[in-house]
Amino acid sequence: MLVGITYDLRLDYLAEGYGEEETAEFDKPDTIDAIESALRRLGYDTDRIGHARRLTERLAAGHRWDIVFNIAEGMKGFGREAEVPAILEAYGIPTVFSDALVLSLTLHKAMTKRVVRDLGIPTPDFCVVESEKDIASVRLPYPLFAKPVAEGTGKGVNAESKIKSAQELKTVCRKLLAAYDQPVLVEAFLPGREFTVGIIGTGDEARSAGVIEVELKPEAEKEVYSYVNKERCEELVVYKLAKGPLASEAEDVSLRAWKGLGCRDAGRVDVREGADGRIQFMEVNPLAGLHPVHSDLPILWTLGGGEYLELMRQIMESAVKRVKTGRPAKPAAKPGRGKAEAKARVRRRRSGRVAVMHGEVAEDAPEDEKDVLIEAEAVSDSLSKLGFEPARVIFSLDLNGVRSQLEKIAPEFVFNLVESVEGKGSLIHLAPALLDYMGLRYTGCPTDALYTTSNKLVAKMVLMGGGIQTPHWVNPDGTGPGASRAKGMFVIKSKWEHASIGLDDSAFVTVRDYAGLMAEMEKHAKERGTVYAEAFVEGREFNIASISENGIPRVLPHAEIQFVDYPPEKLKVVDYNAKWTQDSFEYNHTPRTFKFGPEDGPLLDRLTRTVEACWKIFDLDGYARVDFRVDAGGIPWVLEVNSNPCISPEAGFAVAAELGGLGYTGLIERIVDAALSRKTALSGPAKVALK
Repeated sequence: MLVGITYDLRLDYLAEGYGEEETAEFDKPDTIDAIESALRRLGYDTDRIGHARRLTERLAAGHRWDIVFNIAEGMKGFGREAEVPAILEAYGIPTVFSDALVLSLTLHKAMTKRVVRDLGIPTPDFCVVESEKDIASVRLPYPLFAKPVAEGTGKGVNAESKIKSAQELKTVCRKLLAAYDQPVLVEAFLPGREFTVGIIGTGDEARSAGVIEVELKPEAEKEVYSYVNKERCEELVVYKLAKGPLASEAEDVSLRAWKGLGCRDAGRVDVREGADGRIQFMEVNPLAGLHPVHSDLPILWTLGGGEYLELMRQIMESAVKRVKTGRPAKPAAKPGRGKAEAKARVRRRRSGRVAVMHGEVAEDAPEDEKDVLIEAEAVSDSLSKLGFEPARVIFSLDLNGVRSQLEKIAPEFVFNLVESVEGKGSLIHLAPALLDYMGLRYTGCPTDALYTTSNKLVAKMVLMGGGIQTPHWVNPDGTGPGASRAKGMFVIKSKWEHASIGLDDSAFVTVRDYAGLMAEMEKHAKERGTVYAEAFVEGREFNIASISENGIPRVLPHAEIQFVDYPPEKLKVVDYNAKWTQDSFEYNHTPRTFKFGPEDGPLLDRLTRTVEACWKIFDLDGYARVDFRVDAGGIPWVLEVNSNPCISPEAGFAVAAELGGLGYTGLIERIVDAALSRKTALSGPAKVALK
């Protein structure tokens, strides 16, 4: 059974400029890793989808799943938690956990309490403050408790939430109305003990998963399970497994509310003891957190002696039994999609030898060449974790020798890390060309894409022909779109070499005219071989990593290179020192940032669209990186398309993958998935040689 996983990753939204509290309900990468790992251990095939916008893209592309494990919270509106199940309902795809109706209802605490009250379940008296004028109409006896009507994770709850006077009520309600732009729930304050009840199952089969009491340490915010107390629960909160009559009453109240509201599969109900010693319903969380260590539901489960894997098993058993599905949803009317999905599932085989292939590296090689050894070691380690048997292969101009090595290994596929051949970047395409000839699958971009993008002049012509803006340039022979505008600052670049090789202060020249530019190019050509001149774009610099997921590009969190404490006279560029010379000023003053303010939203969207356009015109596959400069007018210019970027653990690509919720092994897994779902270039006789 193929299980899609929908979620909102906190780091994605932080990178877009949202604040810590705004994103408090969203998940961290290790939560998604834990969920996916558990599902796979239980025998399910998994596919990470992401948030609602990514889901719609995937559905439009024809992707389908047998069931979707949905923990996406959404960002805006009372229906935000219902977005994903509502979309999937339209496509007839079932979800784990509650449906759109329940998630819309339960997010609004006042609406939930009205239903609970109608069911005869005890809950504190309450009213809703829609605006400042409603504050004066509150007639409940003090003390009261106030919180936003549709937030979770303690957002908007602090020491001020317990209200003892009309003036405090006015102050707190005004603050909450302004801060959260939504009504405020005001209810009678319950002074007793607080419990959380975990529930597994649906309808009559719903049962308690355990009860914990929430005790606040002396240094915690008093009397309230606040946002701060939840965020720092390890140091401020004690969770105790609860037993006895009060715990039994908490279970009874919670189960009645769970069933009456129509919640499904698993979740959590929060209750509190009133002044009369009776348990009352506070709120329900039908999308409870699932971090194995920090979330309440797993905490109460493990306190009761259960294992996280068993919790996930019972959740899935409830969902699968409820929807009674063992069949995939009807496929979209998209030619070949069914075959593509079937091929993608080859990844589940998790066995066989893999050739990790890279160029030879001399002992005295520069740092940019040595980095591939770190890369190969990290990739091999991740492949081993995924169940494969990696074997190193050194690629050289001895093609027959390389072929013999590969025939001896007979790999299931080749992880291609060849960045140059005997020091020449112009020969990078020879590695995939040989693999095509042998009929072997391999990771990364195909031969044509590698050749086209590694030849920077060809790449720029393709970009220009595809309507993608790239700085104007002058070819080695003096032709090119920049020939008539040869004035100002230019960068003298190698036609073939990447990794900023040869890029230092001397490469940036200011010329008066065409003759001056040609003289500079001639001078640099004597030292560096074939070069060309590219107009320098003053502005911001971005590196955008992207991977293939089920046949379409997924853009990872955007990265901007910052130029910290650069003197006014120093050019803000990512040169060779910035990338490779660890004791240089440039290396230590060019950090990446993944955080952006709302004002950058349109630019980030434009960068994403441009990356997707590059995938299309170059026929990219597997993984790639696009480097940009953004001018003062906010216009992005593509500098280079790197179809075989560095994926060492410390490289920007791997960091973006981590922030994108994949982790390093997850990144390698996605690259492998893309390789195994792609057809080999040749079949038949070439493959016979490998047997």
